[in-house]
Amino acid sequence: MFTNKNLKFAHGTILTGAMLHEIYKYPREFFRLIYKDFSDGIICGLDYFMDEGNLFLSAGIMKLDGEFYFLEKNLNFSLLAEKNNLKTDQKYYICLNKISAVKEPCLTENNFEIILSQENNFPTLGQFVFTKIDDFNFPILIESENPFERIFDRNAFNVLEVNFAAKGGATFHPFLFRLVKDFLLKKKDKTPLDYSILTQLQNAETISLQTIKSYIAEEGAEFNSGDRKSLFKIFCDCLVNSKFKLNYSLKLQEDEGEKNKRKFSPLGKLL
Repeated sequence: MFTNKNLKFAHGTILTGAMLHEIYKYPREFFRLIYKDFSDGIICGLDYFMDEGNLFLSAGIMKLDGEFYFLEKNLNFSLLAEKNNLKTDQKYYICLNKISAVKEPCLTENNFEIILSQENNFPTLGQFVFTKIDDFNFPILIESENPFERIFDRNAFNVLEVNFAAKGGATFHPFLFRLVKDFLLKKKDKTPLDYSILTQLQNAETISLQTIKSYIAEEGAEFNSGDRKSLFKIFCDCLVNSKFKLNYSLKLQEDEGEKNKRKFSPLGKLL
């Protein structure tokens, strides 16, 4: 459960030890300062991983409507799915349902409970087609003309609509960028932009929407829709189809050679 605690003290209020402890351990203003220019979405963590046959959602922080919510412990997602008696071959959305409660006269606790719903209620942490508790069908790279095909399969665990907080607009979940990184590491004939993206992903979990759109534009592809799924698909297509242009490389070498001829005499003296 995600928690947001709002501390308000009326004039003359006597602070208890419990209240002071809440102030100390909840660095609300610090996060506002650091991430004030970031969009809503995941700040860190909230990643999916398997452990002993169970699917877990890792602890993390999420920014929603300018406030910060903390999932303090890893969540056993398989156990949550089991409790909900899910129906086979049905699509479910992992939604956040807001609940508010007054804990003390000066303390209001706002929580986002994680629920599984067949209705797409934003905000979401993903969607999936249920098969069985120990099989959530994570997308993987495949050996084909389109290695990213499994990401867009109906039965794949889908995080395309999950917002990851970033400056200039929410980007995609690191889960997807790990597949991009793995693809680029193995790709032959990388372009200069491929190397640029790979470098960014080796230093960070994600890349910005502006970088994605710039890559698409450089490849001459068009994107006019606000659909995140379509944007990421076009990006993946560009990654697969882009090739290093040998003629362009030779032209750079020729231009560099001409510059050297103009700068130096046959004796090596600068002209």
